[in-house]
Amino acid sequence: MFTQTVLTDEELLLLLETDDESGLKLIYDQYWEQLYLAAFSILRDADPCKDIVQDVLLQLWIRRAKVKIDSLKSYLFTAVRYKVLSHIKSASSRKVFIEPEELEKLAGFNLMKDRLNEQDIEKLLEEGVALLPKRCQEVFLLSRMEHLSNKEIANRMGISVKTVEAQMSIALKQLRIVMGEVLFFACICSIFLK
Repeated sequence: MFTQTVLTDEELLLLLETDDESGLKLIYDQYWEQLYLAAFSILRDADPCKDIVQDVLLQLWIRRAKVKIDSLKSYLFTAVRYKVLSHIKSASSRKVFIEPEELEKLAGFNLMKDRLNEQDIEKLLEEGVALLPKRCQEVFLLSRMEHLSNKEIANRMGISVKTVEAQMSIALKQLRIVMGEVLFFACICSIFLK
């Protein structure tokens, strides 16, 4: 009788961190069906759903050394969600019809019951911001946490608006690299949903 090995997320992440390809296969075996069903529940089209899940898993392997993941399941479901949103956005130019109920599911962070929770997002954002140069940190925090305009930040810090814009650009680029595309957008969304 064949039994499939089931490892904890921590064990799977450890295999990824040590560049063990069997970790990717085990993640695929454990999560492919759930991720596919999550995508299919929105798109109702098998081919793009398969492509989305394959792409998420491939990107996980490619970016394994760059992305710090606290919750594998949350990371995977969030990545699939953003890929589905991207697919819908690109498909909208082809007049794809989506039921209003499906759009409601996409509107909030409740699409997946295993989503990143707000504390995880805030922790990742704090860690990313801590890696920024001091001025970038200051500009980013004033902009995103205190919701000041570029002009208000420039006045408060005694710098030009162009410098504020340049520092925000640097901060956002570095945060996107440090946190990974999916988690970065989750963080930015969580800031604006408060």
